[in-house]
Amino acid sequence: MKRKSSISGIGNKPNHQYIISDLIFAIRKKMQARKLGTVFGVLSEITLSEIGYETTSYHFTRNHNIDLVVVEKESGDIIFLAEIERANTTITATKMKIKECLKTIPSIEEAFIISFTHRGDTLFERCTLENNQLIITPSSSYSNTLGMTLKSALVSLR
Repeated sequence: MKRKSSISGIGNKPNHQYIISDLIFAIRKKMQARKLGTVFGVLSEITLSEIGYETTSYHFTRNHNIDLVVVEKESGDIIFLAEIERANTTITATKMKIKECLKTIPSIEEAFIISFTHRGDTLFERCTLENNQLIITPSSSYSNTLGMTLKSALVSLR
């Protein structure tokens, strides 16, 4: 039996998973240092319906995984989200997920697309809504919401 060269499905590239893992660790560490570890949670590869967004207004993202979210534990509100993908492959689905989330979840303060190359280089893009249109702009990777530079968390790619 011939072996496949890659596994299909979500996050099939190691760098994708390294980024998620590094961000979870760094965000949790930051929250603990600020005595907010019990207030906020970090979740990965999760659908909106799995974290309590059951309304019918979430058409696309209801059953599509979001790579990384930070939620306020008591209310379940998402305050931060990030999608991670290979460089030069920002696909329509990613843009649709982020746009729908920004349009329908008012608690989201920041959203990022983090792109990586096979060498481990990363590009950070901030996502905002202007006049109901998704605007994607290059970013330094600093998150105002989390109070940290996201790129500094990516120790597995060094």
